[in-house]
Amino acid sequence: MAALLKNTDVRCRIDEDLKERVTAVLSACGLTISEAMRLFLLQVVETQGLPFEVRVPSDKTARALVQAREIRSRFDSIDELLEDLDGKEAPQTRRKQSAKPKTSHSA
Repeated sequence: MAALLKNTDVRCRIDEDLKERVTAVLSACGLTISEAMRLFLLQVVETQGLPFEVRVPSDKTARALVQAREIRSRFDSIDELLEDLDGKEAPQTRRKQSAKPKTSHSA
């Protein structure tokens, strides 16, 4: 016997004008709002994120993106990256901060 699927409700508040416009577009595609939302949620899972690009980040998000770029590590080779992921030290200084590369001076 096939397993019974358990459904749950998800609610979303939108203004009436938006609902009417969305319903018209989706109806032309042969979809209801519920079917379109189900497809959207499946794509979120499939892509592990939003299935479209969000173009204008908030100030907070923009600052977080800049900070993430500044602190990310750079590697000279795949081996160095894999060693870093394994938590091992490479024979040479292999990790470089993207914001300011370190330079060594010999005496």
